[in-house]
Amino acid sequence: MERRIALDQLDFRLLNAFVAVFRERHVGRAADALGMSQPTVSTLLARLRHVAGDPLFIRSAQGMQPTALAREWAEPVAAALRAFEAALNAPSGFDAAASRRTFVIYMTDVGQSVVLNKLAARVEAMAPGVRLRIVSSWEGALADRLDDGSIDIAFGWIPQLKARKTSAFLFKDRYVGVQDAALPMARRAQVSPRYAVAYVPNSAHQIVNERFHVQGIQPAVTVPNFFMLPAVLMGTSLTGVIPERLATMLLKQRHTALRIVELPFKLPVLGIRMHWSAGTWRDEGIEWLRSQVLACVTGVLAADGPVVGRRQL
Repeated sequence: MERRIALDQLDFRLLNAFVAVFRERHVGRAADALGMSQPTVSTLLARLRHVAGDPLFIRSAQGMQPTALAREWAEPVAAALRAFEAALNAPSGFDAAASRRTFVIYMTDVGQSVVLNKLAARVEAMAPGVRLRIVSSWEGALADRLDDGSIDIAFGWIPQLKARKTSAFLFKDRYVGVQDAALPMARRAQVSPRYAVAYVPNSAHQIVNERFHVQGIQPAVTVPNFFMLPAVLMGTSLTGVIPERLATMLLKQRHTALRIVELPFKLPVLGIRMHWSAGTWRDEGIEWLRSQVLACVTGVLAADGPVVGRRQL
């Protein structure tokens, strides 16, 4: 009766040892070629002999002579190992200058304000055929969308992805208060603090509204994104609650008369990270994209100067 061998009885070290011994006709030289010890190769060969039910090699004065079964196996096994190695190490062929690929990136509006313009400029200069599609919402869990390839990378404060190994920490941020600088502080002192907040669905920024609720604070104005807050604040005594890097950027815009102040209560620190999927670890395109995002963030951090005019509420 013909002996059948199941794949789960084998592993690549067994087959590599077989090919090396067949080629070298000597266990010691095979071990040197594989970077293993001679006892290790002998053990692997013994395991393979047991699986095959055949000695495979017979010691002789001319070295390890293959049996008929070993001669049958030699070329198919060696070819299969070469093909598998080639498949595992196949280059993605990504050429930024020639590519017409579309990358999908998750960013909140804050992330868009911090890096998107710089990223678009880098892509235009280096890869004019590459297209970027920015999303701020998705169906189901964000981790699933990364793993199934619907989203290539995610950028921002995303606590639910923090534990993933396929992520890189970029920088920390925090919430600050932003006010209309034209309104005198003396006038503000005459009224109770009133706040304007952004409610950003499917984002960790919902924590602001949750903390307000816990502290019994009812926001006077709630808007759907952070970019609307500066316009809402003008001519009012409202204090907007905004991530500091966005507030700093708005402060540097000369046409926006804003004052940054410390908030009288604590909110979580924002840990900004970049996330991707383990399934794309050999994707040179996504690796290139991650390097561009990292370069943009490095440029932003280097360009940031101290924020002046901060006051305590």
